[in-house]
Amino acid sequence: MKLVHFSLSDQFHFGMLTDANEYIDLDTACRDYFGVNPVKGADPSRFRDMRAFFAGGADSVEITRKIQEYIDRRRASGWTPRAATGARFLFKPEEGVKLLAPVVRGAKIYCLSSNSQSHIAEEGKPAPRQPYFFTRFFNSLVGPSESLVIHSAGTFPDVALDLAAVIGKSGKHIPASEAMAYVAGYTIALDMGYRDLQYPPDSPTDWVMGKGFDASMAVGPWVVPKEEIGEPYPLKMELKVAGTVRQSGDTNDYLFRLPEAIAHLSRGITLEPGDLLSLGTLGGTPGFEFGKESRKLRAGDSIEASIEKIGRLVMSVKAEAPPRPAAPETAPGSSVAR
Repeated sequence: MKLVHFSLSDQFHFGMLTDANEYIDLDTACRDYFGVNPVKGADPSRFRDMRAFFAGGADSVEITRKIQEYIDRRRASGWTPRAATGARFLFKPEEGVKLLAPVVRGAKIYCLSSNSQSHIAEEGKPAPRQPYFFTRFFNSLVGPSESLVIHSAGTFPDVALDLAAVIGKSGKHIPASEAMAYVAGYTIALDMGYRDLQYPPDSPTDWVMGKGFDASMAVGPWVVPKEEIGEPYPLKMELKVAGTVRQSGDTNDYLFRLPEAIAHLSRGITLEPGDLLSLGTLGGTPGFEFGKESRKLRAGDSIEASIEKIGRLVMSVKAEAPPRPAAPETAPGSSVAR
């Protein structure tokens, strides 16, 4: 099951991508399904976005499977998927569907740093004694139909591949032994940053300037429910930039795993449905090879990230558009014709 946020003609949809590469708007489809298959107490509002879906728990996943079976049965009989109201809920990529980041606006985004043995080795630093996080905000997110953007403020942009987990229910003070019950699914994250800004000379680490720029984190292309992933250790991971393998390994390389990360954060933070935990990168991060021009991320590069059982995220890279020229100042006392 591939759960997606997508847009068509600038209209937002939450749904799923089928094996036939078609997009189902689950909000509209479930209303039609419940109209034909009445369920006492059914709540179609759970399908308005990713957060509402996961707040519904395993029941949301089960209803989605039934909706897909319902659509498949009716299509086999020659029916064109359309709700009783006349609204469409099945769309094809060639109609102009754009995949968006499967992250709800307002969700909290936590990223583990120095969280793989191979990455710690290339940093040449001691391993952290507890999970070490930085945060990102919605301005930095882009989805599969957009591009990562290189900004002129930094001189050494690079990108790294992370496995990311989506939180499915609210919780605080969560014991590690119960933490996996709070995970709803998994997706792919590409963590882009600027090593020269992150580690300025003679200054502390600057996470905001190093990792917080607009359009510097790609997430997607979809979320796969945890029931379909099973045990997330090990999952094979690979990152290619311009066709060259930059990172290759698996999630067994992670130092702190999800239960420890969730228990650590929830000591003082209420985790909520839709929150994202990006588990960190593997070794091979190009930013730790300063001076090698060939390792810098460049406008025009194509990035291909893959994680076993989730799929493949392909992103383009472009340069930030130059700022608009400042408007000429009007001299004091002068008037401007209107």
